[in-house]
Amino acid sequence: MADIRGQFLTVAGILIFVAAGLAFTTLHSVESPERLQITPEKLQQKLSISEFIRNNVNPDNIRSYLRFLTSQPHIGGTEAELLTAEWVAELWRNQGLDDVAVVPYDVLLSYPDPVAPNMVRVVQSATGTTLWESHPKQDPLYSPEEGRDDVPFNFNGYSAPGNVTAELVYVHYGRETDFEYLNSTGVTIEGRIVLARYGQIFRANIADLAEKRGALGLILFSDPADYAPRGTDQVYPDTVMMPPSAAQLGTVKLVDGDPLTPFYPAIESAFRIPEEEAAIPKIPVQPISYEDAWKLFNSLGGNAAPAEWQGGLNITYRIGPSIPSLGVNLDVHTSNQRVTVRNVVGTIRGSQEPDRYVVLGNHRDAWIFGAIDPSSGTAAMMELSRVLMAATTEIGWRPRRTLVFCSWAAEEYGLVGSMEWVEQFSKQLQDRAVAYLNVDMAIEGNFTLRTKSAPLLYDVIYNATKQVPNPDPAEVAAGRTTVYDTWLLRRPDPDNPELPEMLFIGSGSDYKGFQHNLGVPCLDVRYTHDSETLGEPLYHTLYETFALVDQLYDQNFSFHSSITKLWGQITVEFSDAIVLPMSLEAYVSFISDAQAEIVQQFGQMVADKNLTFEYFLDAGEAFNKSVQEFEAALTSLDTSKPMTVRAVNDRMMMVERSFIDPRGLPDRPEYNHVVFAPSSGDAYAGTAFSGLTDALNYIAEHPDDPDIETTWRQFEKHLAAVTHLLYSAGAALSDKLW
Repeated sequence: MADIRGQFLTVAGILIFVAAGLAFTTLHSVESPERLQITPEKLQQKLSISEFIRNNVNPDNIRSYLRFLTSQPHIGGTEAELLTAEWVAELWRNQGLDDVAVVPYDVLLSYPDPVAPNMVRVVQSATGTTLWESHPKQDPLYSPEEGRDDVPFNFNGYSAPGNVTAELVYVHYGRETDFEYLNSTGVTIEGRIVLARYGQIFRANIADLAEKRGALGLILFSDPADYAPRGTDQVYPDTVMMPPSAAQLGTVKLVDGDPLTPFYPAIESAFRIPEEEAAIPKIPVQPISYEDAWKLFNSLGGNAAPAEWQGGLNITYRIGPSIPSLGVNLDVHTSNQRVTVRNVVGTIRGSQEPDRYVVLGNHRDAWIFGAIDPSSGTAAMMELSRVLMAATTEIGWRPRRTLVFCSWAAEEYGLVGSMEWVEQFSKQLQDRAVAYLNVDMAIEGNFTLRTKSAPLLYDVIYNATKQVPNPDPAEVAAGRTTVYDTWLLRRPDPDNPELPEMLFIGSGSDYKGFQHNLGVPCLDVRYTHDSETLGEPLYHTLYETFALVDQLYDQNFSFHSSITKLWGQITVEFSDAIVLPMSLEAYVSFISDAQAEIVQQFGQMVADKNLTFEYFLDAGEAFNKSVQEFEAALTSLDTSKPMTVRAVNDRMMMVERSFIDPRGLPDRPEYNHVVFAPSSGDAYAGTAFSGLTDALNYIAEHPDDPDIETTWRQFEKHLAAVTHLLYSAGAALSDKLW
């Protein structure tokens, strides 16, 4: 107990000590009253730190870090993951970070049985005799570590254990529309095992939909049409494409954080609900390779699936059910265990506003080796912290605001480490965090940049990408010398092609608690692949190895280096700017566009119900007016007055917080942000005003639902809440009470 209490006090101290003495802190000031004008000395300091980052990121260091991190499997909550936590903590201490803490949580995770593998079998219906069974593990193909004894059996985190035998039904990507198609054709799910493809929605959403429809179990696979489109003769280790033996591991828990302590941190004093009440699947779920999936398709009868449901296997995909003489046995031994996981948190104390935090984060745990997810990002973060600490000694730089580096545990199980930390320190973070800058993985390809962001961070990202040299020699030769140039060319915004595309910030990584629960603006950046595949082909498989990165994706670690430089440039923009560089006008545009889309799609339906969007639209206009007035006032801001500057920055920080509804979204109390939230049908995808659109989409698609008036009432209530919070966001920019 003493040890755990000591760990708590240590990390609490990190967050609290930075606020001490604020009344005696002299905030840096400049002579010019203009927001964007700075003295030559300040300009030189900014250029110096930016140049220092660009010149000192060392790709050899990143490569060395990645080699260590991928030397063995390090699943969350295991001794191997603890080793990575100790390594991060020791490296940060050696780099000279001001404070480093290891923060433990007692959580429920999930593991395969070390002796009895999970299996999928084709059996004779009459006798139960096994005719074929799946591979328990993925076959070693290239790297020596692929054959290690501690490589886990294939499994999905939080799958229920169970042994079920039933007919099989194919349900395409397992989306709501796919299940509804089967229902429309008279194919029932209840009492059967479902076969679904990865790639279009989060796997936990597939499991949730299957369970709600009465499926006895779920089998998941990655189709070669989506992950090996060049053919099975052009796959790993010759290319980055998925080989026939690969299986994607991953969690099937839909609610983030520790399942036994919802909404509160999993610390020693926590109240824990019984496991049977936890929001985890109640049916067995198992991933298999596409070579194993071929065997299952070979056992299916019924009608041929629609053309768009066909895939890359050399067989006609049928819907099912199984051929009458055959059945499928799903035998899962995965079990849940209480374990201790450990975040590692380090800080570089701010020189003038130590009680304002710029938070950087990446997770350490991986389903197997994790060379891309997450270790490419971990390696980048360790190099960035080294460079920034070196800047404090070599050029005398120190951030204006405190930098908080976070190495998260057990993210793969559903953001467990970061959610528990956000829950534990929510009051400090909601009051003091300026932004959260996430790099879940530095690369998942080498085609172009992929960015998810809250609108408040847009301009800083655009500007930072224009300062980072392009890592692609062919692009440089073509005259595109910066990261921004290639990003704009290869991922233009569909609605505004003069700018590169910014994606909605859904869930699926450690920014969730910051953005969707606290209202801290977040981003996630990485280099990504082209559109040839649905995702990184070897994601969460055995073959996500050091060799994959070192030999196929980034031989010189130049793309890793670019992400590290970009991450650093964004960091110093938020840590050093006197007036926070928040993109208020971008938020106005985002909200206005989202409102217009909702009104265009649903305006007539809402009017027919004798309801109105009038107040909702007025609130958007009021927010716009407040932003314009605020921006105009900034042009005459006297930055020689520290408390005036602090007040202006605090108002901008309040904008994102203003969109937080403490009651949560309708039927989704785990999400509080009314402007941004993951789609209710796909936790990976972000949606604007999803509390409104979820209700309206349901009403449009289920007009004959006898309980539809309940949904209308829910919509009307949430519309009023959203309208109120939009007005509140505008009011937050003023120093007046009303």
